[in-house]
Amino acid sequence: MGEGFRDGTNDFVKYAKAFEEMFTDNIHTISEDPPILVKEGKHVVYLENESDDHDEKEPLVFDVTTSLVEDSGGKLGAIITYEDKNELEKLRKNISRLENMTVMGELAASAVHEIKNPIFSIRGFLQLLESSLMHDDKRREYTKIMVNELDRLAKLVDDFLALTKEQRKKYDNIFIDKMLKEIIKLFKPRFDLKGISCHIKADEKTIPVYIDADQLKQVFINIIQNAIDAMPSGGNIYINVYSGVNTVITEIKDDGTGIKKENMSEIFKPFFTTKESGTGLGLYISRRIISSFGGTIKFESEEGRGATFIIELPGVI
Repeated sequence: MGEGFRDGTNDFVKYAKAFEEMFTDNIHTISEDPPILVKEGKHVVYLENESDDHDEKEPLVFDVTTSLVEDSGGKLGAIITYEDKNELEKLRKNISRLENMTVMGELAASAVHEIKNPIFSIRGFLQLLESSLMHDDKRREYTKIMVNELDRLAKLVDDFLALTKEQRKKYDNIFIDKMLKEIIKLFKPRFDLKGISCHIKADEKTIPVYIDADQLKQVFINIIQNAIDAMPSGGNIYINVYSGVNTVITEIKDDGTGIKKENMSEIFKPFFTTKESGTGLGLYISRRIISSFGGTIKFESEEGRGATFIIELPGVI
């Protein structure tokens, strides 16, 4: 809302005819020379948009209210208030666009969900076909490639569904060090197979975080899986959990290949990946999850010298 005062010296409206088309019937003369007329009441004013910012120049719309005042000498003036309706109209259009996007997102999620059924059917028949071939038949190699690509497509579908569906969070007090110890047990066969040692250290007095356990577990699994992929010849993963200022900080470090400098600004973007079989959604989803709980996720890395991911979450005081 804006306010202004216009007296007889102000050249607010110069031409009475144009002014009459704009306002209502109660005309008051503010000044004879130059001629200034004001009509009382609330009016909608449309002005031509001369901005170069838009290809389609929609008119500017204002709600204008004029009130006449008179001083002790009988001199008339006008208090004019106006309300800019243009921002409100932009907001309305944005809401409409978001509603349309929501509908399209729901339709896309339904379509993607339906894709999973034929994927699993095709995968099953390919495995049957592979089992019917002789062990030295080169076509077995082709069927394995197709099965692997179908698995990658299925993972991409799952990640996309995780982005589109509204997940109902189940909050609970979670001690991160205990969760990570359980996750490490799940990964132990893979660690042994890849020649990887995992070391975990935690403060004895770390506070819990109030969070959805399944979603937080998904974040840690994504980061540990990335660490494994970054160490094809084996290595070490170091996990450190400690308290910050009313927060819990988790560092996950590996001695892998590290992140190239040119990729550092890209790794949290959707569909960015350096892996042959990656979907490029793991870290993007992880950051969304952490942010939704009021936390932060960042990383430090140098090519050839591993990477460290640092997650900080609000603790329960």
